[in-house]
Amino acid sequence: IKESFSSKIAAIVCQQYGEFYPELQHKQNDILAELEREEEQFSKALENGTREFNKLIARIPEFVEKKQISGKNAFNLYETYGFPLELTVEMAAERGFVVDEAGFQKAYEKHQELSRAGAEQKFKGGLADQSENTTALHTATHLLHKALRLVLGEHVEQSGSNITAERLRFDFSHPEKMSKEQLAEVERIVNEQISKDLPVTWEEVSLEEAKKRGAIGLFEDRYGDLVKLYRVGDFSMEICGGPHVSHTGALSGFKIVKEESSSRGVRRIKAVLK
Repeated sequence: IKESFSSKIAAIVCQQYGEFYPELQHKQNDILAELEREEEQFSKALENGTREFNKLIARIPEFVEKKQISGKNAFNLYETYGFPLELTVEMAAERGFVVDEAGFQKAYEKHQELSRAGAEQKFKGGLADQSENTTALHTATHLLHKALRLVLGEHVEQSGSNITAERLRFDFSHPEKMSKEQLAEVERIVNEQISKDLPVTWEEVSLEEAKKRGAIGLFEDRYGDLVKLYRVGDFSMEICGGPHVSHTGALSGFKIVKEESSSRGVRRIKAVLK
């Protein structure tokens, strides 16, 4: 199969079941566009992964008796290019090679541990320290997160953050580069909330209660039974463990200095307070 097909199938499903599931009709264009993007990205992953696989095979001398692809190399194909292990094993077998699948699993588990450690930092807000500047910038991430959801849609979720005394770095789920107009609107919304000098308050509630209230949270992470629920006026409500200013007026002005790709399906914004 050389042509994209999943969006064509999905279009038929949306038409046939739209009467029973109205959201399929309402979001049909978004669904089809996302499927087309995924197929295009996977096609590129296969192309790039196959090229790198062939380079890897070419580096192994013909005279080597045990023709094996290490788990580390197999995982690199998977992690860097999205190349499935099953395909690596199949293509390797066609060339008379075997793949160290146990080594792949070890590399995968190590990667998962690093991801979990990163998730713990996300819950803490990604702060390098708890100085006055980092506290202000951390509070700004709440405003930024909400503004992004308002401008781009509710598919936006935090993927990571890193905050120093000089700037904030915020990673979020979004499939494409933001336009200048979108960036300007996000910046305008954040500065509007700063100018309102909104109160920043928190309370401790159960995780289930936070979900019921519609709080933004990294729900795939492991929270305790009780969580801190931070509100920025009526603008933002988010589960968080980091320190915050008491009023948004303490932030002065907010400026986005860069928007770029972080990884597939994840964008990154760097911003400062004026």
